Amino acid sequence: ELRAVIAEHRTAPDLENRDDILSTLLMARDEDGEPMDEDELRDELLTLLLAGHETTATSLAWAFERLTQHPEVLARAVDDASAGSGERPYLEAVVLETLRLRPVIPLVMRKTTAPITVGGHRLPAGARVAPSMLLVHFREDVYPEPHAFRPERFLEQPPGTYTWIPFGGGMRRCIGASFAQMEM
Repeated sequence: ELRAVIAEHRTAPDLENRDDILSTLLMARDEDGEPMDEDELRDELLTLLLAGHETTATSLAWAFERLTQHPEVLARAVDDASAGSGERPYLEAVVLETLRLRPVIPLVMRKTTAPITVGGHRLPAGARVAPSMLLVHFREDVYPEPHAFRPERFLEQPPGTYTWIPFGGGMRRCIGASFAQMEM
């Protein structure tokens, strides 16, 4: 039972020294300084587990598919994984490129709360818009040879805040983005 795990974790004497997600959630406080109650903790853990598991597994499957189609990239990734240092820049680039080419969620739906101009078009409050990660990720002016699997592009230049958006962006960016990338 998840509630038993939460209760046991809550009484750990070294809670503030732990770096696991449950410890972080237990130590989190809202704007009034209040911790999450049992239901909130349980819901957050389930969301992280369920939302993060399938999406990360899907992204890993796409990474393996891309690597098997590009043996030279696979060989370089294996070399990077075998290196003695803790840093794995090429493996990280493989993850970034996989997520660029195969974002788990290719577009999102939003509703404007106020009138706004986007790309020269005036949209009223209440308009539905669908920002597409795929369209952004396949812009040739941002990603030369956009359909090519080239992890090297992220060794040359880090991903852009507004041009690499497999996890969305702004205040609605996926809360599990860093965890998913680390996990991959």
